[in-house]
Amino acid sequence: MCTKPQSNQPSIAVSIAPLQYITEQIADSDFRINVLVPSGASPETYEPSPAQMQQVAQSQFYIHTGLIDFERNLQQAIRNNMPDVQQINVSEGVELIAGDCEHNHQNNSEKIVHDHEVAATHGHTHVQGVDPHIWNSPRTVKQIAATIYEALARQYPDSARYKDNYHRFISRLDSLDSQLTALFGPHTHHAFIIYHPALTYLARDYGLQQIALENEGKEPSAEHMRRIIDTARNLNLTKLFYQRQFSKSTVDALARELNIPAVPIDPLAPDVINNTLEISKLIAQP
Repeated sequence: MCTKPQSNQPSIAVSIAPLQYITEQIADSDFRINVLVPSGASPETYEPSPAQMQQVAQSQFYIHTGLIDFERNLQQAIRNNMPDVQQINVSEGVELIAGDCEHNHQNNSEKIVHDHEVAATHGHTHVQGVDPHIWNSPRTVKQIAATIYEALARQYPDSARYKDNYHRFISRLDSLDSQLTALFGPHTHHAFIIYHPALTYLARDYGLQQIALENEGKEPSAEHMRRIIDTARNLNLTKLFYQRQFSKSTVDALARELNIPAVPIDPLAPDVINNTLEISKLIAQP
């Protein structure tokens, strides 16, 4: 296999695909953007390969949420061994949500995490009890985009194009925000069941009730399943969302018990605008 470099184009490493999409909306094609977590893999269990570590070492920026275990480990490795790589932590400035330590929360137990609480965890490899799925609501994506734009603008202050791209992207996010506000409306209650609770920020921002099958990051107990079955019947829920990165056996069992379809979604899909809109339409469907 040829090992010749593809080009002298600078590169950016991003932890997950949604951050690639957001970065591209601002930086356009100025950088080669390498996504660490491959399609279909779970960030919860992912570890970068030696080849990917080499990619990161050759990158100008590493963009991450700072909230997932492997990201925390990689942050430390970069600080220790890759001093030329600039890190961009896109969770800075986002109003984070706390829950159980394995990212499992239902909307009725939300707690806002303040900056000083996050800072206090920086000596560990995992931000315990903080939901990392900040890319699944346009309101939090706006802050993510601002953080990326500001980092690029500091490095390239003469690039007016990045500013124009950023404002165009913010306009698209504002449009999506308006669509979701109208879709969910102030006078209706929307609840949904999902295996892994990846839509907590969407639920918070638009008044939805997320009911997670996972219990403290593990398969649900019989008691937890009974509570979910009772809740689903009381709310007359008509579908069950699941992600292909996780086991489907529990999902299938619950779908049979409730006689409702199991619907696959991908909260890690790159296009955060269209993906969030499509998932929201599924939630809003009766």
